[in-house]
Amino acid sequence: MASAQHTRLEFDGPVALLTLDHAQRSANLLSSDVLDEIEAHLDTLAGRDGVQGLVFLSAKPGVFIAGADLAEFAAGLDRPKDQIVGVSRRGQTLFARLAEAPYVSVAAIDGVCVGGGAELAVWCDRRLMTASSKSQFGFPEVKLGLFPGWGGTARTPRMVGLGGAVELVTGGESIGAAEAYKLGLVSAVVTGDLLAAAKRLIEAEQESGQYLADRQRWAGPVAMDEAERGFLGVTAGAYIQQQTGGHYPAPLAALELMLEAAPLPLDEALKLEAESFAPLFGSKENRALLNVFFLQDRAKKTPPAPSPQPPAPARVSVLGAGVMGQGIAAAHARRGIPVLLADSRPEALANGIAGVVGEASYDKALGGPSAARAIEMAALVGPGLSDEALAESDIVIEAIYEDLRAKRELLGRLAPLAADDALLCSNTSTIPITQLAQGLPHPERFCGLHFFNPVRKMPLVEVIRGAETSDATVAQAAAHARRIGKTPVVVADGPGFLVNRLLLPYMNEAALMAEEGVPIRKIEGAAKRFGMPMGPLTLFDVVGLDVATHAGGVMAAAFPDRMQAASIVPRLVEADRLGQKNGRGFFDYPSSKPGKTPRGEPSAEVDAMLEVDSPVDVAELPYDLADRLLLPMLLEATRAIEDGIVADVRDVDLALILGIGFPPHKGGLFFWADQVGADAILQRLETLTPLGSRFEPTAMLQETKRFYE
Repeated sequence: MASAQHTRLEFDGPVALLTLDHAQRSANLLSSDVLDEIEAHLDTLAGRDGVQGLVFLSAKPGVFIAGADLAEFAAGLDRPKDQIVGVSRRGQTLFARLAEAPYVSVAAIDGVCVGGGAELAVWCDRRLMTASSKSQFGFPEVKLGLFPGWGGTARTPRMVGLGGAVELVTGGESIGAAEAYKLGLVSAVVTGDLLAAAKRLIEAEQESGQYLADRQRWAGPVAMDEAERGFLGVTAGAYIQQQTGGHYPAPLAALELMLEAAPLPLDEALKLEAESFAPLFGSKENRALLNVFFLQDRAKKTPPAPSPQPPAPARVSVLGAGVMGQGIAAAHARRGIPVLLADSRPEALANGIAGVVGEASYDKALGGPSAARAIEMAALVGPGLSDEALAESDIVIEAIYEDLRAKRELLGRLAPLAADDALLCSNTSTIPITQLAQGLPHPERFCGLHFFNPVRKMPLVEVIRGAETSDATVAQAAAHARRIGKTPVVVADGPGFLVNRLLLPYMNEAALMAEEGVPIRKIEGAAKRFGMPMGPLTLFDVVGLDVATHAGGVMAAAFPDRMQAASIVPRLVEADRLGQKNGRGFFDYPSSKPGKTPRGEPSAEVDAMLEVDSPVDVAELPYDLADRLLLPMLLEATRAIEDGIVADVRDVDLALILGIGFPPHKGGLFFWADQVGADAILQRLETLTPLGSRFEPTAMLQETKRFYE
């Protein structure tokens, strides 16, 4: 073998140490050349006497193996089925050597171990995990439209039981060391020297021979009778259908495979896994979800972080103790960044600090705040009682109500007090950044940092470049968004910026249809069948109809030629129907338990306000309801590109996926449109153009059609 670039094999007495250290990456990936190196090392061990154990280690901090090389996967999406089966079988055959070797194999996991890395680990005789919070084990393949194809669906249920394996594989979520131990995936959770623990484990296994008994047991069928399998299939299938809405075939395919393979010997289960893997590889869902992965990977690098990378801020100030201000402050506290919260109303400030601590200490497992975490968070959150104290922070984020005059006054007070290298930001959703920057002493250090509500759940942050914002400020703001666990998308200044500019035409079209007599349930159903997380009229209620009316007014003023605003929305506001915030919007929301998402019910009052004599027969419409909802969004996206709001269609796709829940299985708005095809999009628009100029094809769309002709 030529000199290995990504792995090294060393010996510590009778124990072989195989360390993964990918030369070109910060994380280990199982690319084809890495697999070749592992195979060569196993060949070396096969020809060496006296080896009692093999330990897999990683030289990458916080990462054991982060899965397969998805760039290689993407390059082979159009392979014929027999080649895809061959790729699966190659990985199975390579890793199976670990279950046949004359020594004990141990995966010593410190950090992320997912995908192909998790499959390598389950082929080892034993697994150890460190107690670090970074140590995670999982099979995320279903999030890419696939399932494990290197033995993961076959080995795992034989080790931990079919029920636990089904949950791991079909859910796609990673688990920590404690849960992995409880499940039986790891032999121990290590708090000290990981390598020393692995060597002790090898010695104990050689003495007891238990690993050999386990090898024999794991080579047979899964211990579960037919009735239990049938019950598991029904319950798990129903849950998967509920979670995916039928849009993601991989979880159900994985379930069916694991149920069918359970009574088979391991070698037959592996063949079935490879055969079942092939139809998913290169499917439309797989392609779309891979596109989403690459969009997110790209967002980690653009724009490039400032050089040198600025240190983590010693303190951040958030001005405004409302819902958004609390969420933004909590996002910083969760990352261990001290934060000052300010508000002109003393009572709001006191409630806001309590809200920040509660939000920052939220524990998903508990479904609420953790008492221990709350004590930790309380030490990081304090009141900003003076302009001078607030301005001393490294980053100042204004998050008060949407009013140009009030925001300007506040920013104007603080900007002269801020340090020369401080970052000044506004969390505005509608007010142009260039207008807010007027009169500031250093407009080049000011930008928009638009978070989405609820901040804890929404990963997107729009970094908004004003006319005078410097490249360094944009890069620093994007780097800071990543530091607090958010995904930044850089956008130019303009009405609605990016996400709201594209979202409002979609929502407005739904309201127009309701006014025309299209049944509300049909409008909602069309969006949800497309894959949107909720119907557009429900979305009005979530956002707040008063907020939507204000944003709609901004868009109507900016683009009067194509914005036909629905009258029903402001009329609902006049009737004090504001949405979920007061239990009355397009739907009625009976009181629900605290923490529960309210469930909307049809409203007789809204039906009366719509004044529809007879509902429209949707079957007689010349267009599809989903087209009428989505095509205005697509057209506005092309206009945003033409206007230079973003430079790349990939920014649009990622922003809509993260900002409004555009269905990932569609790959993004432009990715979906590409799959439909420009010619087909133009044909669909022809049936909609009688409704108004908002459906007229844009220059970009027409040029795209000509490009493919």
